Amino acid sequence: MCHCAAGQVYCVQTGRIYESRNKGHSNVVFVGFDKDGKARFGCLRGISEARFHGDLSGSDKHFSFALPACVENPAVHLCECAIDVMSYATLCKLDGIDWRRHNLLSLAGVYQPKKKMEESKLPVALTRFWDDHPHVKTVYLHLDNDTAGRLAAKAIMAVMPEGYRVENKPPPRGKDVNDFLCHRLGIPIRGSHSKEPER
Repeated sequence: MCHCAAGQVYCVQTGRIYESRNKGHSNVVFVGFDKDGKARFGCLRGISEARFHGDLSGSDKHFSFALPACVENPAVHLCECAIDVMSYATLCKLDGIDWRRHNLLSLAGVYQPKKKMEESKLPVALTRFWDDHPHVKTVYLHLDNDTAGRLAAKAIMAVMPEGYRVENKPPPRGKDVNDFLCHRLGIPIRGSHSKEPER
């Protein structure tokens, strides 16, 4: 996991990230809120060398980790996980773009389309985001460069309702947005992307 500087202070101050300890392990907790500011989702990401991630008990993926824009913006940038959202914010900062003026949303994990793609439903995190931000009509997909991510992007594009625009913008290098950020910063990518342990 690459260090994502952009947004850390904002996220700590707004309760979107905090550190926890579980069975002697340190984790970052990424929190998702409903429109009334109530915490409804939380996912853990291990800080130590042992890679770990998981959701907190009772988490609702409708309210996944998000960084809503500070202004009305008609687009949302969709990433697979919270660390990719933070990485995307950092990439914006590196490019001289104010990430706070953009809606950034996590799917809270891999989106699984149906075998018949046209029968797939949109991710619940995205449909809930639209409920709270009806002015958002454009979706930029920054999903992973693996088989699951490419299939998810294809399915979302196939079932996008009329009146919405979707653009597929996977990271130009690496497996995911975080890998691409690490590449940009010259930071070695830690470990492999194999299945991570549960605690």
